[in-house]
Amino acid sequence: MRWNTFKEKAINLLIIDKKTFKNLENSESALDYNIKYWLKTGKIIKLKNGTYIIKAKWDTEKDKGVYLEYIANQMLSPSYISLEYVLSKYQLLTEAPTTITSITTKSGRSFANKLTTFNYYSISEKLFTGYKTEKFRNAFVNIASKEKALFDFLYFQFLQKEPNKQKIDNLRINWENITEKELKRSQQFCKLTKNRNIKKIFEIIC
Repeated sequence: MRWNTFKEKAINLLIIDKKTFKNLENSESALDYNIKYWLKTGKIIKLKNGTYIIKAKWDTEKDKGVYLEYIANQMLSPSYISLEYVLSKYQLLTEAPTTITSITTKSGRSFANKLTTFNYYSISEKLFTGYKTEKFRNAFVNIASKEKALFDFLYFQFLQKEPNKQKIDNLRINWENITEKELKRSQQFCKLTKNRNIKKIFEIIC
């Protein structure tokens, strides 16, 4: 299949996987050749093995931030955006993250590509909550609330180490950017875990 023919059929797709390619190209050998050639010529961008986007679509996308969030959801499912990435959105961290951070019930892993690095952290199914679903184009993005992102962040910081005021201060969280009500809502997630460290964190903070 020629590139222009493929592009015309697939340009509206936010993500392209091997199944999409196969629906448009019956020949396995031709498919493998096209993918390698289009990668080499920069017409498509590899996100991970078997998953791609059309470079022209990425280049013309006005809201690249949300597009990256959508990609993060799709590269590993189920997952939702959280941790440093969301805290930075609410100006709760002094330093902006350089990766897209997500929570998943699957094993933790990381994907690096030309767009950015996507980091996934594993959590129990009971704690896989506290996120909202926002619309992006004709699709959806799962992203943590401000309160859950804070909980997730503290949870992984002190999952295996004893918290104290000094260690919490060293995280350089801008506490002035979260209200007392939001902090209490974040603390409510402690009911979903038996981990003593996370409960102690909120005792210190509150």
